[in-house]
Amino acid sequence: MIQWMVEWPTWLLTRIAGIAAYLALFGGMSLGILYGYPFLKGASKISVYRWHSRLTVAGTAIALLHAAVLVIDTYAPFTWGELLIPFSAHGHPVLYGIGSLALYGMLLLILTTDLRPRLKRPLWLAIHMLAYPMFAAALLHGLLAGTDSSLGVVQGMYAVTGGATLLLFCGRLIPRKPGARAEVLPGPRRPDGSLRHQASRGSDAS
Repeated sequence: MIQWMVEWPTWLLTRIAGIAAYLALFGGMSLGILYGYPFLKGASKISVYRWHSRLTVAGTAIALLHAAVLVIDTYAPFTWGELLIPFSAHGHPVLYGIGSLALYGMLLLILTTDLRPRLKRPLWLAIHMLAYPMFAAALLHGLLAGTDSSLGVVQGMYAVTGGATLLLFCGRLIPRKPGARAEVLPGPRRPDGSLRHQASRGSDAS
């Protein structure tokens, strides 16, 4: 079993997983920011929120795979300690460390989203705002530590996704009329299985 795992094309697998995790994170981040725009209403707003959640969870799962494969990789192996303890890697500790921090941030966001009904809104919102530095950390980690970042198409991908996220974020900073940003979130299920929807002030799904 162990020998079979060692024979996997691990270096290729971890590189593909790293880029896929980043793209899923970009999708989740973009939809989270877009969710706060006032032109989204009703079913469209709920759909955006659901895909924001799905992509964030998918990106986190793929990022965990990206990290775990490095333990059995024979080309550039990492120890569990180097993966779990930020900035402890022997080579490029800062670049790999910010990748570890980004992954921890993603896990924290998912956990606190599940605990949202039990957390006070200011605390939950403060934690959720970590999505912005977390995304920046993931981008820097991929761009500066990624093996394939020397390729023009990969550099272009990071430039486009980073620029798009920045533009969406700047759009959120434009002042809007009071009451224009009511939030509609999927609520608990009714006995028949359908979803209730709940509204709250502000938009903080990003």
